[in-house]
Amino acid sequence: MEQNKPIHNEEEVKPPNNPQDAVHEQQLINPTTDESIVPADETIPEAEQPITHNPPPVTQQDMEVHHHAHDPAAPHHKKNWKSYFWEFLMLFLAVFCGFLAEYQLEHKIERDRAKELAKSFYEELKNDSINIAEKFQSRNKQESAVRFLVSYFKDSSLENLSKE
Repeated sequence: MEQNKPIHNEEEVKPPNNPQDAVHEQQLINPTTDESIVPADETIPEAEQPITHNPPPVTQQDMEVHHHAHDPAAPHHKKNWKSYFWEFLMLFLAVFCGFLAEYQLEHKIERDRAKELAKSFYEELKNDSINIAEKFQSRNKQESAVRFLVSYFKDSSLENLSKE
């Protein structure tokens, strides 16, 4: 049970002999807010002493408290119609601005998608026109070959073969 007892040295228990030492010890134990703690042995010239400002601690009584409507500790007072109107107006504006932002986002996404589709449509048209041009060349080549064959069969006799 000796753990709970405060430990004192004999020097701390003895009263000081010099009254100035008692004042000095009292200032070290309980300093005032306006004075800086300086040992009595040292003397600092006035020009070198730093100016200290120690504001008193802020207590619960000094602090301003703002109670919210949803705070359970706040006193329940009846709201007037103006506070209900302003709450409705703020909620309405918040929801309306949310809808506007969503509409703008959808509009931007649609524009980007339209640009992408236009690019892919252009590429497909370009590739299709190249394929059609190649098909026309191939078709013209085949038609000329068939024309030659038809003219060959008309002009030649099956008995006499020409050297061409």
